[in-house]
Amino acid sequence: MNQPFKLTFLLFVLVTWQASAQEKSDFLPIFNGKDLHGWDAKPDCWEVRDGEIWCTGKAQKKNWLIYREKQPANFELRLEFRWDKGNSGVQVRSDDLGDWQVCGYQIEVATREKMGLWHHSLLDGTHPKKKARHLMATAGQHVSIATDGTKSVQQVEAPEKIKEHFNDHEWNTLEVIARGDTLIQKINGVTFSTITDRDAEMSRKKGWIAFQDHGKGCIAAFRKIQLRILPDQLLPDSTRFRATHTIQSDSVYYATGPQQASPPDGKFKAGTTVELLKKSGSYSLVCNQEGESGYVSTASLREIPERAFKRSSQKTDANK
Repeated sequence: MNQPFKLTFLLFVLVTWQASAQEKSDFLPIFNGKDLHGWDAKPDCWEVRDGEIWCTGKAQKKNWLIYREKQPANFELRLEFRWDKGNSGVQVRSDDLGDWQVCGYQIEVATREKMGLWHHSLLDGTHPKKKARHLMATAGQHVSIATDGTKSVQQVEAPEKIKEHFNDHEWNTLEVIARGDTLIQKINGVTFSTITDRDAEMSRKKGWIAFQDHGKGCIAAFRKIQLRILPDQLLPDSTRFRATHTIQSDSVYYATGPQQASPPDGKFKAGTTVELLKKSGSYSLVCNQEGESGYVSTASLREIPERAFKRSSQKTDANK
């Protein structure tokens, strides 16, 4: 190996290592593996065993183990979980009702047939939006909820095909991604379901992270719990939106990257104007006027000429 090439290779290795280390360092452990420091547990309902958090199975009624250090808004949560008996769940962006009860977005943790569910926990049965929010999204779905609470369901993959990626009585990985109005649950690397919640009354922008013990002998466990906080302002707001491209034909998008092996997280219709946020080879990150974002095929984008920006800007200035 000649000297210049060797130096270039070593520099490449160093930069790659630094990038990898930076990415890993973004995730911080929120469970120390020894005790429940930083967590709020109902007595006798939760315990730490061999670096894992377990329901004791002693509770007769549902309760939640609540992470008390912060209430994140935009974040990525990674952990491993195991279900053995009863009913459990992972709660995000939730409100504290007191007495170890929380209300908000929950990912179901139960038998395979129930996995993929997003629902709104502890919503009163008489609430007018109970029906729409009890089963917010199920396996293989991308659900959008409008500002008035109207729900639109897109079945992007067959439910049973998705559920095959979860294993009862074994450790599974879970990734929860909260970006703006959109919440995604991935189990063992596969997107199980996605919700985009713009309900003016019910949507939540931040809140507590918690694990549920449904009581009556529930047995579930959690370990290797890590959190990465994302910027509060991920995308331009509607007043700063700058249309740079047009979607030429109906195009699916992926919320967290061009992962063609996973079901898409949504679709932009032909003619949609978007702002290009990041160009990544064959896929590019864009957002529309409403703040909905995702990676689409770069080939589906048609650039709006720069002169159109200037005309638009001049009209805006003239109207001030």
